[in-house]
Amino acid sequence: MIPPSTKDIMQIASSKYAVVVAVAKRARVLAEQNKSNENNRLSTMVTEALEEISQGKISVELLPDATLKEA
Repeated sequence: MIPPSTKDIMQIASSKYAVVVAVAKRARVLAEQNKSNENNRLSTMVTEALEEISQGKISVELLPDATLKEA
């Protein structure tokens, strides 16, 4: 399984930081769902999450932060 390239991912989302957070959250969900299978490694979950984002199964959106206040 070849993970998608950074170039492919960045065409989907404008912020690499948002992609990192989205991948981490999705990988965590996948790991929780596959808890019973001890052979699953977190790196596999991260790769699967990256593939889901590159295929458009998961979307990455930046939402405005309503709690941000200017000094």
